[in-house]
Amino acid sequence: MEFTKTEAKEWAKENLKGLEAVIFPSFSPDLKELDEEGIRYDVQHLVDNGFFSVLCASEVCGMTFEERVRFLEIVCDEARGKINTSITIMHDTVEQDIKMLEAYEKAGGSVAMVGHPVMYYPRSEEDIYQEFKYVCDSTDLAIIFYPARLKTRTLDPAYFPMRLIPRIAEIPNVVSLKIGGGSSLAFTVQCFELAGDILLVNDPIPERWFFTVPHYRQQWSGPSPFYMLQTPENPRIVRMFDLLTKGETSKALEIHWETAPINESSMSMSSVSYFDTGIIYCSMDKYYHWCNGGNGGMLRQPVPRLHDYHKQRIRAALQAGGLTPREAPEEEFYVGRVNYAKGARLKSFD
Repeated sequence: MEFTKTEAKEWAKENLKGLEAVIFPSFSPDLKELDEEGIRYDVQHLVDNGFFSVLCASEVCGMTFEERVRFLEIVCDEARGKINTSITIMHDTVEQDIKMLEAYEKAGGSVAMVGHPVMYYPRSEEDIYQEFKYVCDSTDLAIIFYPARLKTRTLDPAYFPMRLIPRIAEIPNVVSLKIGGGSSLAFTVQCFELAGDILLVNDPIPERWFFTVPHYRQQWSGPSPFYMLQTPENPRIVRMFDLLTKGETSKALEIHWETAPINESSMSMSSVSYFDTGIIYCSMDKYYHWCNGGNGGMLRQPVPRLHDYHKQRIRAALQAGGLTPREAPEEEFYVGRVNYAKGARLKSFD
């Protein structure tokens, strides 16, 4: 670890800068085991895109605890010396969350995005604080606080007790707060106002950067599937964020309007899944990534199905946004680019 708990906030200010992408697992064509080569391919593709960090999203589909650990180990190993890593901590129980933090720290990780486990419902505001502090106290990792999945409107109309944010910000190894997708702009503003002088508050929605970067000096954003908006040959969303940090708003706006068709399409497609069920539309994100050069590959259930009309809409959005989606058999997406190149095919019943 490059820092102690008391040094975590200062370390984060120096090292969390730019955009962080998200990586989902890749599997063998029969979905029975992890596809290590495909995972490593995607890590390198994110490096080539110019992202400063990659979040290992091990909670998005059906995997054993051991598979989740192996996934993060592969990501950390491939990323070492090339790109920073982080991991999502929102598993079934608090005990699982702590075990995952231990495994990630052992694998060489330094930053974890911590929310609340499935088997948790707060009895009070104090209960929320003590549960979160309990997890933070269990690790030396730098912690990104993620309040979005805990829908507690009975305690606060903002869905999270805003009075807790300054207290959580004072926990020594809490370095950042990620605004969840779908949160209101008012929630973003209040988080910056309450804790922006202590934490690196981070809104991942690109159009909000035109306010949060110049007004609140937001210095990093993510994790998010930003690879749907760019390619290694044209890393324009990375460039847009960089332009905003330099005060070059007019140039950043040009890129924003170029990418608008993709943003609009992806938001309308994913919101149905995420806001109603809490399930991230990662099959859509994987397809976007495959179209822009990623490995692709389907995920184990439960994940939203990806139908032909979804894929046609994704391709149309990419073309409207100035990108050329990959021209290859759809079968390559399902088995993964790396596996397809080695001869893997879907079972045929002709």
